[in-house]
Amino acid sequence: MEAIVGDIAKIDDSLLAPWQKIDAARTFVAPKLDFVLRSGATLRAPLRHLDTVIKKHIKKWLYLPQRASAEVVYTPLKKGGAGILPSSILADVLTIAQAHRMVSCPGEVVSRIASEGLREAVKRKINREPSGDEMAHFLSGSTLSGETASFGDAGFWSRVRMATKTQAVHLGVRWAWRGGELLVESRGQRNRPVATDSNSRSQLIQRLRCAAQDEFLTILINKPDQGKVAKLSTLTPVSNAFMRDGSFTRFADWRFIHRARLGVLPVNGAIRWGSGDKRCRVCGYQLESVPHVLCHCMHHSNAMQQRHNAVMDRLAKAGSRLGTPRVNCRVEGVAEDMAALRPDLVWRDERSRKIVIVDVTVPFENGAEAFDNARGEKEEKYRPLAEALRAMGYQVKLEAFIVGALGSWDPKNERVLKTLGVSRFYAGLMRRLMVADTIRWSRDIYVEHVSGIRQFTLPSGAPPN
Repeated sequence: MEAIVGDIAKIDDSLLAPWQKIDAARTFVAPKLDFVLRSGATLRAPLRHLDTVIKKHIKKWLYLPQRASAEVVYTPLKKGGAGILPSSILADVLTIAQAHRMVSCPGEVVSRIASEGLREAVKRKINREPSGDEMAHFLSGSTLSGETASFGDAGFWSRVRMATKTQAVHLGVRWAWRGGELLVESRGQRNRPVATDSNSRSQLIQRLRCAAQDEFLTILINKPDQGKVAKLSTLTPVSNAFMRDGSFTRFADWRFIHRARLGVLPVNGAIRWGSGDKRCRVCGYQLESVPHVLCHCMHHSNAMQQRHNAVMDRLAKAGSRLGTPRVNCRVEGVAEDMAALRPDLVWRDERSRKIVIVDVTVPFENGAEAFDNARGEKEEKYRPLAEALRAMGYQVKLEAFIVGALGSWDPKNERVLKTLGVSRFYAGLMRRLMVADTIRWSRDIYVEHVSGIRQFTLPSGAPPN
């Protein structure tokens, strides 16, 4: 434990980028515990101390204050976390997995010794020869008929029983006797139970790890304040692609994005104690919150427009197979009362009588319904235009393209890319670039808001704020 704490301190003192420090801790430090925790009895106090040290440094590398939710340390990289489970939970996971690997080992000698050891441990508890179901109930922590209390029993199978009982609530772990062998049942994807037998024994550790990470993710998402953005930023790995290698991400963006997604940026509306002024320091709005600063404070309307245009321009280039789109223009041939409707992108093919209308929007990820609400507003706004074009004999495809202000990718954007015929290779690159663009602009908007210093250069011909 002391050596691992020293390794964490050395990584912290190194000149690695913050995402490289997280990767080094995951790759070189965390696996050192696996062998010891898999078969050895480890005291809980050193594990708790190690978890405290790791959590403190991960938050430091993510530039998070200590009041930020600790779940971000334990959730996987593709969900925006660091992917390092607490050592106490990892000890239980590896203990359960080691027990199952022993009793399901293809080697007859190992499996026989393990099975006889388990049978003898249960027999000492109930003073009779146990059945297969009784052994499974014993390992699951259930009280057996005729079981006698024993104190100070620190044997391996007692540790397996304690680990299973501890993780039964969080991971849904229980043992079962089926088909003449012991199975481990746990919580799988979408809370569906999954059973691990001798044929899938090599997958048990990964399944239990994923169940633990999903449990922490659920806790984070259910938090009313710090979990609002996570409801959308965890839908697809694209939203968190920068976590692994920091691609297309400035150091300034890295320092900003994690605090912004957890809602712990220092703005007036986030003051937790006292009766300080919570009004917007720029426009005087009654509550200076992160959504207000990034999406509603009209002092930054020009920067918000540039953020929108960064996404729109990449989408316009991606749809080159349909031709050159009309950008932010009224659609020709419709009635004058629709002159105010100016979609962002319109592809029009007179030969096939087809029109594709795409409007880009960058809303704030304020809960699970934020993207659906933004899409509904866009579809409702341009529905009269689409109906008028259909009445003229056109086949009209109306879509909304959504990227959150904090880099959350809407999974429904994929049907837009399919409609535009974007290649699979370029789509993979474009998604990451769009996410990076929105994060970069949102960071510049926030820093300019709190410092008053311009963070970007306006393009030629653009009006001032």
